[in-house]
Amino acid sequence: MNLTVGEKIKDLRKRLNISQAGLANGVCSQSELSRIERDQHQPSYMTLKGIADKLGVNITHFLSDTNSEREDYMQEVWKQLDKARRDRDYETIEDIIKVEQNNPSFQSQQARRNLMWHKSMVQYHLYNDFELAMSTLKDCLSLSSFDRFSAEINIQVLCSLGIMSRNEGLLYEAKSYHEQAYDLINEITNLNDKRIIAKVRYNLAKVYTDLNEIEKSLKVCHQGLSYCREYEDLYTFAEFHYQIGRNLLKKGHVELGIEYWKKAKFLFELEGKENLSNIIEHDIQSFQEHESV
Repeated sequence: MNLTVGEKIKDLRKRLNISQAGLANGVCSQSELSRIERDQHQPSYMTLKGIADKLGVNITHFLSDTNSEREDYMQEVWKQLDKARRDRDYETIEDIIKVEQNNPSFQSQQARRNLMWHKSMVQYHLYNDFELAMSTLKDCLSLSSFDRFSAEINIQVLCSLGIMSRNEGLLYEAKSYHEQAYDLINEITNLNDKRIIAKVRYNLAKVYTDLNEIEKSLKVCHQGLSYCREYEDLYTFAEFHYQIGRNLLKKGHVELGIEYWKKAKFLFELEGKENLSNIIEHDIQSFQEHESV
């Protein structure tokens, strides 16, 4: 008989003679655990991992034998990876990869490539290993196939190659990777994650500015703003304003450049990103004192 996730947790907890309160302590509330065991609540990845750790088993022990619940579990893993990536929580990304890289449910080409992409972030941002991260990303590209899902991962991987190269001062290499990603977003009309479009344009615009290709950067920035308005999406909206301001200041249009920076500062405040708002305030003061960007 196939047991559900909740039934497996309850069965193992009872066999180990652990109370609900004892298992829930430090992981979730007892009422949440009770609902999980009764299959009235789908646990998050981190909650399930905490339960598995306390029971001394791998998280995959609780995977249901039914396809639907396995799919729910996989979607939760991708959701947690997305959140950790946005939060730049590379320790959590590493923990998830260690658990899932040998999980049979994650052995499809698409899943393996997604894990490889995230693994490169750990290698670079957590362990400062630029060469290993670049090697992992290039291996990931080599596994590409001709479908939409593969194309989306290709775009993300090219972006990561470009971002890491720019961070290391390899601006022409970064430009090449970002331009390849830019070409892909213009070729593919049915991207699942539309925000990739803004991400690609923003990162390419930054490299163009670094290389003093100001007109190219401005063109891509305005394309980005058009995207944000079309989809009513604030993602990178403030960032594009900041980058336009940086370009205008480099061209000597001080008043208009500062105006764009102030708009970016206001937008970051609306988004609750006070740290970024404060950085722009510092940049404005610094420019007014030294007139350099």
